[in-house]
Amino acid sequence: MEKLDSLNFKEELKMIDICAVGPLRITSALYNAGLLKAGSKIVMITSQGGSVTWRTTQNPEGGDYGHHMSKAAANMAGVLLAQELKSKDIPVGILHPGFNKSDMTAKYKDIWEIEGAVDASIGAKRVLYEIGKLDMSRTGKFYNCEDGLEIPF
Repeated sequence: MEKLDSLNFKEELKMIDICAVGPLRITSALYNAGLLKAGSKIVMITSQGGSVTWRTTQNPEGGDYGHHMSKAAANMAGVLLAQELKSKDIPVGILHPGFNKSDMTAKYKDIWEIEGAVDASIGAKRVLYEIGKLDMSRTGKFYNCEDGLEIPF
């Protein structure tokens, strides 16, 4: 976990570029190519790590800057996209996929069972379920695929 005494700013910016600007690049390319029509759906897979409200609870000692900053920026991109695309009838979903057993979360392997991590195939089904519920009434909102509840920004 990055702390103030161990920050690698090149890596911090890389995370923001990949996690926040990357989905915006893809959406822009699809939009500008005329491939997003009314009824299309845009889904941003971010993380509860991007909830500023929850950081004081989940990271009471701070740190882990790049990950959390990149996810918060991705959430903001999702909200702004939702506002811009509302008049085009294109909903934007912002989803936390839940705690999935993966190479990325393997560093937490010792708490997978304690914290309820699921196999990636189950996590994917949860994400698909939430995508199926995405419509204009849910555009620009942030949902947890584990329980379907809205996450505060």
